[in-house]
Amino acid sequence: MNYRTKFKTGLAAALLTGTLFAMPALPALAQTVTVDVGEGKTVELAKDRPLKIAFFSEGANNSAMQASIDGATEAAKKLGWKIDVFDGKFDPVTQINQLQNALTRDYDAWVLKAVEGNIMCDVATKDAPAKNIVVVTAVLSICGRGSNEGEALWSPGTLAYVGGAETPLAFFQVLDRMGKENPGPQKLGVITGPELNPITKNHEAALELFKKKYPDVQVVAIARTDYSTPSALEKAGPMVQANPDMTLYYTAFSNLSKGLVPVLEEAGKLDKVKIYDNGATAWAVQALKDGKIAVSSANRLKSNAYNAVMALAKAQKGENVARAIGDLGEPLVQGQPPTKPYLLDRSNVDAFKPEIE
Repeated sequence: MNYRTKFKTGLAAALLTGTLFAMPALPALAQTVTVDVGEGKTVELAKDRPLKIAFFSEGANNSAMQASIDGATEAAKKLGWKIDVFDGKFDPVTQINQLQNALTRDYDAWVLKAVEGNIMCDVATKDAPAKNIVVVTAVLSICGRGSNEGEALWSPGTLAYVGGAETPLAFFQVLDRMGKENPGPQKLGVITGPELNPITKNHEAALELFKKKYPDVQVVAIARTDYSTPSALEKAGPMVQANPDMTLYYTAFSNLSKGLVPVLEEAGKLDKVKIYDNGATAWAVQALKDGKIAVSSANRLKSNAYNAVMALAKAQKGENVARAIGDLGEPLVQGQPPTKPYLLDRSNVDAFKPEIE
């Protein structure tokens, strides 16, 4: 019996007796989807398992920031993903350190609400995709694009931008409404945020547009705050006292109106002025109904963060993701309100559900 005959005979016997050793199974290859992040860059995103994501909030100490955190965590829970939340404490150094540390922690994706857009640019658009991390930016655009509109808010190197309610033209809609409803000479007081804050800068850009269009309105006082109600309460007192003939007020966020209104009430001035506001918090919605403020803009930070996470879910499925997305998840179109309705008054506020306490 030759070697070949012996081999065939042995093989047959092994098959009959079940003693043939099985070859070890090869490990399954991870399944990924290629995500285009612009300018020829791509990221391989896992599509066969739940994602691990990081949510970078600019802060966590007020109701607006908590609404964002709630939206992101709600979306992650719905998808069965793991999410870690980082509080930037409104400090660029704190947040950039958080981003750099996160590069080494096996995250699949980030949602970034930047404290300051320029400092966060390279780590979000270059370092993160180099580490195979997909990034979505929200609310504040990065890389010097914070004052842009429409798709120009998106930064190449990231998947998408979600927001649009915090741009100069969005804020100008409130101011424009104020100018149209109050023709002729007026005296205006402005309560806004910290001088170097990017959102504050967009408010100020909108105010410059307003002054050019409505030269009869004289800006007689500007108070800077940290966007909190106690800060507004502190700054509103001297402003109201020093300007008894003020006719209009513009506030950068509803928390500031919340501090202004009791000062005006105490001075007996509330029924002699009109307040135009941004944010449409639960307090502002009630104030609109009560006639204490005239107009507010709809701020949907919970939806914003929710849809930022959902943009990552679409990318994981290989679906097309718009580069600029409004708070409610639809593509952002330049020249159109980021959400509908955007301007709220007593005529339409009853149908609006506030997302910020």
